[in-house]
Amino acid sequence: MKKRYIFLGVFLFIIGVFFYQLTGSTAKDVPNFNSVYDESFNPKEFIKSARNGDPNKVKFHIEKNIDPNVTDSDGRTALLGAVIEKQYEVVDYLLLSKADPNKKDNYEQSPLKTAMEINDKKLIEMLQRNGAIE
Repeated sequence: MKKRYIFLGVFLFIIGVFFYQLTGSTAKDVPNFNSVYDESFNPKEFIKSARNGDPNKVKFHIEKNIDPNVTDSDGRTALLGAVIEKQYEVVDYLLLSKADPNKKDNYEQSPLKTAMEINDKKLIEMLQRNGAIE
């Protein structure tokens, strides 16, 4: 009789763990990092490539399934970096790759707010066309 209760307890525990993971035990704002990075494929290089306006490196990272909304330690995304540096081609590609135009950094700075501060009408229009709101 005790063995049945032990078995039932273990079974329920396993089912509980399964449903915990199935329902999304991580916060939705936390990027889903890939399991393996190296010196050329990592979030830091991805964001740096966007800021530097290197569309080939940005595409490489996106094609390898990096989350386009991954952030650095200040909460800045590749899209925000590309907007800051006025990298129009990279901004366009990131928006096509489902980068969130409303994601703010740790200082409440969004891509649209930044584009407005630097008064870049082209960036403002690109961001608003892709759902950016302030």
